[in-house]
Amino acid sequence: MRKQIQTLAITTALAIGASALSVTPALAIPAAQDQDHHDQYQKEQIEHPEYVNNQFYQLGNKEGYEDHKKNLQRTNHNHNYKNDEDKKAHGYGYQQGWKGKEYHQEHPDPH
Repeated sequence: MRKQIQTLAITTALAIGASALSVTPALAIPAAQDQDHHDQYQKEQIEHPEYVNNQFYQLGNKEGYEDHKKNLQRTNHNHNYKNDEDKKAHGYGYQQGWKGKEYHQEHPDPH
């Protein structure tokens, strides 16, 4: 009887140890997913760096971000674009804002 209890205790301890080892690698997976999300965000920021200083990109981003907060997407954008690039910049900015990415202009250090 004593031998059976000892065997049961050892088997239980090994089973708990094995299950703990199998769970540990799963804990690292969310960190990898977070890194992928961060990489995707950086990729999107780099895709159109020429738009960042465009006033229509900034306006579109502001409108898109406001709509994102209201959860109400606009169908029309009535602006007097100077050219097709301004219209594309506005559209790209709006989409970034709609995704919840707010544009923050870097202010140069006055010193």
